[in-house]
Amino acid sequence: MTAAARIAALDVGRTLAVIGVIAVHLAPWMVTSPVWLDTLANLGQYGVQCFFVISAITISASLEHDVQRLSGTREVLRNFYVKRFARIAPLYYLAIIGYTAVDYAVRLVHGHMQMPHDFSDVICNLIFIHAWVPSAIDSVVPGGWSIGVEMFFYMIAPALVFICRTTRGLIVVSILSALFAVSCWHFGACDGGPACRVVNNEYFYFWPPMQLPCFIVGFWTWHLAKDYLIGDRVLPLRACRWLVAGGLVMVAALFLAGTGRGMAHGVAPTFAAAATAALMLPLTRIATRTLQAPALVMLGRYSFGIYVWHFIAILGVRAVVRIDAVDDFAEYHGVLVFAVSMVVATVVAYAGARFTARRIEEPCSRWAREWLARDALRAPNGRGAAADGTEGI
Repeated sequence: MTAAARIAALDVGRTLAVIGVIAVHLAPWMVTSPVWLDTLANLGQYGVQCFFVISAITISASLEHDVQRLSGTREVLRNFYVKRFARIAPLYYLAIIGYTAVDYAVRLVHGHMQMPHDFSDVICNLIFIHAWVPSAIDSVVPGGWSIGVEMFFYMIAPALVFICRTTRGLIVVSILSALFAVSCWHFGACDGGPACRVVNNEYFYFWPPMQLPCFIVGFWTWHLAKDYLIGDRVLPLRACRWLVAGGLVMVAALFLAGTGRGMAHGVAPTFAAAATAALMLPLTRIATRTLQAPALVMLGRYSFGIYVWHFIAILGVRAVVRIDAVDDFAEYHGVLVFAVSMVVATVVAYAGARFTARRIEEPCSRWAREWLARDALRAPNGRGAAADGTEGI
């Protein structure tokens, strides 16, 4: 499989993840829907953990590539942090402004888009420490908790990638991460008590210690399956069968430990990450032409923008389903209304993502690459920092 197909395979994973996220946020606003559809939609919330696994894989690939082509650790770190900040921050800052404006407008009709917060919470979001602040973690930008977790991971990712170059290092990091998560679970959510569960969609579910194991799963996936991901080897058919079986077991465990049974949500993210890794690797056996089909990759390539935009898209859908005629129709055709609503919300969010990608994300990323290239040319060794092949992953 070529590098382009590898990128496409990851984009397929992102596409499925963002569809799941849209589904879980849309489902509560449907007038009526069957239990099986609600259950399936609720599992879509673990699309965020799918994003985390893919992020760890691509960061590992990107950092390994930069280590080979750049002159030293300082240059590698500068490249990494500048590119990641330019990729995430501009659109997120626009989202802070945009959702504040939308919230003001919605409040005129007695609704809301933002949770209660104050100016200090906005500052926490601007400097990306909101994942550690209960009042700020998900109150300023809907779904912003995942961006806070992602930015925290970016901060420590280079050190983790360096340690995880070997199996021994990965084992050490895995054990320490598990101990860290369990300790935070015990002394945070449980307040030092003998037993408790992490409640879904509350602070102790969102915060980084519960999500960090997802990134470690991504490191293991890259470490063990790198050759298959980059196309140096073809994943054996027998291995595919075992991976699919293991992935389905993880999905079942996720159902029992997560939204399906309302159990211990603290372990659910790790199950979701393991299911992602197991079910994504067989994609490497799919024909390149299929993987690169526009319908499969276009949502994945703009998934960050779609994630930011989809709450506004759903707000529009909510307004439509409240119309009496639609409400009456939905009472007897809930599945059809949900399907149409999904298509509309996805298309609207995609259109918004394309617009902001062209006007904000791509210009900022291009400026960052050009700045890094000019800075590299001024360096004593004169080695340029050309755009690397993992930039689009």
